[in-house]
Amino acid sequence: MDVSFPLNSGKNRKFRKKQNAKKRRKRIDDLPDLIIQHILSYLSTEEAVRTSILSKRWKYLWTSIPKLDFDEEGLDRRMMFMKFVERVLALHDPSDIKKFSLSCNVQYDTSHINAWICSVVMHKVQVLKLYLRNFQEPLALLPCLFTCESLEVLILHMFHSLKLPSSISFSSLKFLALEKVIFSDDYSTQQLFTGCPILEDLSIIDCIWKNVKAVCISSPMLQRFFITDKYLLDDENDDKDDLNAEADDQNDFNGCQVVIFGTSLKSFSFDGQLINDYCFYNPSSIVDASIQFFKRDAEYNFLDAHRVFKLLSGLGNVEKLTLDVDALEVLSYAKELFAHLPVFYKLTRLNFESAFPIEFDLEALLTIIRNSPCLNYLSFGTVCLPTYCGNHDLIMNPVPSCFVTNLKTIEIFGFGGDEKEMHAVKILLGSASALERIVIICDEFYFEFHEDLKKKQKEIFEQILLFPRVSRSCTVHFLLGI
Repeated sequence: MDVSFPLNSGKNRKFRKKQNAKKRRKRIDDLPDLIIQHILSYLSTEEAVRTSILSKRWKYLWTSIPKLDFDEEGLDRRMMFMKFVERVLALHDPSDIKKFSLSCNVQYDTSHINAWICSVVMHKVQVLKLYLRNFQEPLALLPCLFTCESLEVLILHMFHSLKLPSSISFSSLKFLALEKVIFSDDYSTQQLFTGCPILEDLSIIDCIWKNVKAVCISSPMLQRFFITDKYLLDDENDDKDDLNAEADDQNDFNGCQVVIFGTSLKSFSFDGQLINDYCFYNPSSIVDASIQFFKRDAEYNFLDAHRVFKLLSGLGNVEKLTLDVDALEVLSYAKELFAHLPVFYKLTRLNFESAFPIEFDLEALLTIIRNSPCLNYLSFGTVCLPTYCGNHDLIMNPVPSCFVTNLKTIEIFGFGGDEKEMHAVKILLGSASALERIVIICDEFYFEFHEDLKKKQKEIFEQILLFPRVSRSCTVHFLLGI
C-alpha cells in the first residue's frame, strides 16, 4: 500500500501554511506607513517598539507613533525603565506626539521628568497624563508645560506641592483634572484657573487647599465641574512620602473660600467632606447637580450646615438633583435656614441617596420636596418612617404641591419590607394623587436570609396592594434587587 500520499499531504499543508503566512505578512507590508503607524498606536509603547525587529522596513516605523504610554511597575526595574523612556523619546521623529502618559516614581530624578515633559511639549502634545509619586526631592514643573499651546487635556496626579510659574497660558486646554495636588498659595492657584480661557471640564480630586485662603474659578466656558474632598477619609494614603508627610494636616484650618462663576456651567458634582467653603456666583445655567456629603466631627455640624445651604442656594435652576441624606441631616443643625432654601421651579428629577435607611419625616428632606413644585420623578435609597413619630398623616400636612400636580414616578431601592419601610410606602401612596407608578426594588441580600424568598416577597407585595391609593391610575411594581 502506498503511504506517500498522506506524508505528502502533510508536507503540502505545512507548505501552504507558510505561503499563507507570507501572503498575510506581505499584505501588511503593502500598507502605507500611516496605516501601520495607526495600528501600532493601539499597542502598548513597549510592544510597538518590539516590532522594530520584524524587518528593515519596520525598524523605525514605531518612531512616528502619535501615542506613548510609560508605566513603571516597580523600583526593581527602575534603571531599565528610565533608559527605555530616554531611548524612545530620543529616537522619536519630529512628528507630533498627540498623547503621552507617564506613571512613575520620581525619587531624585526630577530633572529627567521635566526633560521628558518638555520633549513632548516640543512635539505638540495634545493629551498629557502624569501620575507621579514617591518624591525624594522637590519637583517644580518647568514653565514650558504651562504655556503649551497644543495641550487640550491635562491630567495631573501627584501628592506634591504644585509650584507654578508666573505666566500660565493654556490657550487650547479643554479638560483639566488635578488629583492629590497641594496648592501652594492664593496667587499661583488663581493664575492657574485664570490661565484656562476655554476650559470646559474641570475635576479637582482630593486636592489640598490648606495654603490657600480664597480662590475664584471663573473659566467662562466651563461646563462640567467635579470636586471631591475625601483624602482625610483615607487612613492609608499610598501617595504620601517623607516630603509631604504632614501636608494634609488640617489643624487650625478653616477651609478655603472657593467661588465658582457658573455662567456656562451645566453640571456640578461634589463628593466628600465640606472642608472648604464653596459658593456659586451667577449659577443660573446649572441643570444637573449632585452633592454626596460625608459628616465630620460634631463640632463642625453648624459650620457644615451653612456650607450645605450655600451650595443648595446656588442650585435653584437645576433640573436634576442628587442629594446625600447626610447633607440634609447636617442642615438640621441650622433650621433657621430652611425658610431661605430656594424654590426649585425647574427641578423634575430628585434622588435621595444614603447608605442607611432614609427617614421620610426628616424636615429638611420634606422642605426640599415641598420646594420642588414641578417634580415628576422621586427616588430614595431605603426609605422608612419611624413608628414613634405619632400621627403619620401630619407628616404630609401640607401635601407637597408636586404630589398633587406632577409627580408621576417614585422609585424605592434596597427595600426590606420592615414595619418602618411599609409605613413610608403607605404614606406615599396615600398622598401622591398624580402618581402613575411606584417601583419598589427589594434588597436581594436581605431576602436571602428568608428560607422562602418568594413567599416572603409575595406577602409584602400583597400587603402593599391593600394600602389605600389616592391615585386610581397608580400601579405598583415590586422587583428583586438590581
